[in-house]
Amino acid sequence: MSEADLSGRWHGFYSYAGHAHACAFEAELRDHEGELVGESFEVAHFEPSPGSTLTASLEGRRNGTAVDFAKTYDEVALAGYSIHYAGTLAPGGDEIEGNWAIPGQGSGTFLMVREGAAEAEEERKAAETVRR
Repeated sequence: MSEADLSGRWHGFYSYAGHAHACAFEAELRDHEGELVGESFEVAHFEPSPGSTLTASLEGRRNGTAVDFAKTYDEVALAGYSIHYAGTLAPGGDEIEGNWAIPGQGSGTFLMVREGAAEAEEERKAAETVRR
């Protein structure tokens, strides 16, 4: 697979190891030749403000199908650490799946899907059908 540009809006969720509950998030990524920067938004499920919107800065890189980034919350009470994400980009460049970890505190899994990916696939299939 060629180097995919990961710029765009992504929707996803992360889960804690051993827990069934998943936390939804949105992320806006900008890909500068493999260097990733962006921000994420999610509803807080924990203290200090359950139900509020949490924002975080994202910074990392992609190398082939490997995607790694750190998420650091903007909330002062949560800004003392970064969450490390390591995932694999799926063929087509519209999904990233992997694991996250807060060293010494917790870990889990995550999945991100680029906004519009499902619609683009449906359009491709429709165009293929029309050509037949």
